[in-house]
Amino acid sequence: MQVSGGQDLVAVLQILRGQVDVLAYPILKACTIMGRHPDCDLVLDNAAISRQHAQVLESHGSYFVEDMRSRNGTYLNEKLIEGRQELADGDQLRICDVTMRFDLNASAANIAIASAIAPNGIDGQTGIEFDAIDESRIFILPDSFPEPEFSESSSTLRRRAQLPKPNDNRAIAQPEVKLRGILEITRALGGQLKVDAVLPKLVSTLFNIFPLADQGFVLLKDTDSDKLKVKATQARSGSESEAVAVSMTVVRYVMKSGDSILSANIGDDTRFKQGTSLTRMGVRSMMCVPLLDEEDEPLGVIQIVSRNETMAFDEDDLDLLESLAMQASLTIQNARLHEEALQRRELERDLAFATQVQLGFLPKSRPKIPGYLFGDYYEAALSVGGDYFDYVPLPDGRLAITIGDVAGKGMPAALLMARLYSSTRLQLLTSDSPAQAISRLNSEIASSGLGHRFITFLCMVLNPKTHELRVVNAGHLTPILRSADGTVRTFGKEHASLPLGIVPDMTYEEMSLTITAGDTIIAFTDGATEAMSLDKSIFGRTRLENLMSDATGPLDEILQKITLEVTAFATDPATRDDLCLIGIRRSE
Repeated sequence: MQVSGGQDLVAVLQILRGQVDVLAYPILKACTIMGRHPDCDLVLDNAAISRQHAQVLESHGSYFVEDMRSRNGTYLNEKLIEGRQELADGDQLRICDVTMRFDLNASAANIAIASAIAPNGIDGQTGIEFDAIDESRIFILPDSFPEPEFSESSSTLRRRAQLPKPNDNRAIAQPEVKLRGILEITRALGGQLKVDAVLPKLVSTLFNIFPLADQGFVLLKDTDSDKLKVKATQARSGSESEAVAVSMTVVRYVMKSGDSILSANIGDDTRFKQGTSLTRMGVRSMMCVPLLDEEDEPLGVIQIVSRNETMAFDEDDLDLLESLAMQASLTIQNARLHEEALQRRELERDLAFATQVQLGFLPKSRPKIPGYLFGDYYEAALSVGGDYFDYVPLPDGRLAITIGDVAGKGMPAALLMARLYSSTRLQLLTSDSPAQAISRLNSEIASSGLGHRFITFLCMVLNPKTHELRVVNAGHLTPILRSADGTVRTFGKEHASLPLGIVPDMTYEEMSLTITAGDTIIAFTDGATEAMSLDKSIFGRTRLENLMSDATGPLDEILQKITLEVTAFATDPATRDDLCLIGIRRSE
């Protein structure tokens, strides 16, 4: 049916509620079957719906709905139907949890279909999505192009019987015309550095090159989701309300095979079913070509159609469109590379800022306590990391020295490290003992909804007057102590508990030891002991203890020697981890 101006009218089932792969389904056949079976015209994927549940019948412009002996019935305006019932404009159908409205004389231009329609998709994709365009200008047609009948030969797809061409004033694709078309595309797309600006310009220019084109669109594969998205549409009429017809079967085939499709006369083309939805939409001639990357993998498709009854697209036109698509593909890839470069620069700026923020959480200076020396080293495997250390002066003159390792690395670990910094200081300054502070810290971390992340943590509280060191170990690597006589040992293993964030009500214990003159303590994260070489051997605690055994120089030199040895050993960049060291020495 047509209205004034030649605009097509179709009967449509608009989906109001329920999980259906389309939001609207045009009734283009005498019998449209709805049900759970995949061969149904409108598939309703719900176990409560029968395999063939109901059908809509068309006869001489009148439409009827009929239940097909379904288990749960079909409802028309919330009344269970028996037998065949005539449909009126605006009637509502309900099949289990799916509710539809019957629109008798809907303009294709006013049908907005904004969800995927092909359940099997293209190479595993779910279909078409819409992005930054007027969705009312897209009209997705039901499948009508039987894929098994396609020949694998690209030339067979392109060389179909063509209509005789009368003398006309349209441009034919002679070499000079092809060159002119390519130059026009190049000029139109030149300097365009955004994909969303390239594609509308491309379609607009194609309408200048192909006077027969009445409708056109570009679909592009999204780099993140790998789904096809409509990026540009145009209609010759210039009407904002005219919808552009999209045949998903044609698009799917071109995307899957990389072949171009030309049909000079869809009505006479044996590859299309009789009464195809394309012909019902007034489409007479069609070209669909892939946009290919440098590896000949499809990026998307360009399709233009004509409704002209006397002239049709031919193979010269297809040759020209393919040449233009090659130029457009290069422009798209260049635009994407440019956008990726901009995104990388922005990410690099963000990471540089994040690095500065994280370094701002770390101590800017070492404690100055008579009789003691302190040293530290910190390096993240990535721009930011999850290792942490801090010096926290307590009100009574004691000093808390903390070191931790958040599970993982990179930005997630760094964000948790930032939270650990503030929470640790709060608990240490408000608790009666180191054990109580770490127990409270654990409860906070465990109840904060951080998923399966945990933190190994070591807290040492030094009393410089009594030289007592009180230690709480939450699943962290035990520190190494080198006595003045050269003896090397670890301490605190028997009092160590689980890492923070695993058991909310864990009660942590503390141990104490007395630091004597000449003692050196090194605390570290697993970036030291688990550093890995290319032959998959690890640095290990034994190497670290041997370095400590030979360590007789200044504290800073000891830390520097350890970091140099670990860095030289860690020749496998894939396993590189954050590295943090803290050193304490009693000098007198």
